[in-house]
Amino acid sequence: MKDTKMATNSKPENSAAKVRPWALRKILLSAAVSIFLPAAAMAQAGTTGAAAASTHLSAQDMQFIHTAAPAGLSEVQEGQLAQSKGDSAVQKIGARMVADHTRINQQLSSLAQTKGVTVPSSVTNVQAAQAAQLKEMGGASFDRLYLRDQRRAHEQAIKLFQTEAQNGTDADLKKFASTTLPTLQEHLQMIETAQKQAANTSA
Repeated sequence: MKDTKMATNSKPENSAAKVRPWALRKILLSAAVSIFLPAAAMAQAGTTGAAAASTHLSAQDMQFIHTAAPAGLSEVQEGQLAQSKGDSAVQKIGARMVADHTRINQQLSSLAQTKGVTVPSSVTNVQAAQAAQLKEMGGASFDRLYLRDQRRAHEQAIKLFQTEAQNGTDADLKKFASTTLPTLQEHLQMIETAQKQAANTSA
């Protein structure tokens, strides 16, 4: 009688020790997601925070910042010209404009930065054209043109700062506009006095 060979028994598959390929991919994917999501959430939170810092400003506040900044830069540039090209009275006014508006510009830039807003770093085309015209002038002609430009610029600045102080929505910007107004008004008085003195001298 033929010997009957017993079939070789294979060891039962250990499911705990052996992970199928599709299951391994699922585990790796889950691990990657658990690492990526917190980082993405943190990045999104940072972006959202920066955006919120600027988007809470009203249109009035934004217009104030973007109008006042280049105007202040123009005041400094023309003041520097007055210091080198004007007579003694105009030189004195120019020096005052450079000192005061440099300080005001720095205050506005720092304040805007806390709101997530970058202020313009250059003057407007109109302001640049005015400065270019002043560079070509000299003597009494320079003095008259400088004082005329400064009077107009300060009348506009006073109106701009008054509007922000009254109608702005950001408390910090409103306070800045309000506390800066007396300086601008004093500048205007200086300019008007110099114009009157120049008119009396030429009469």
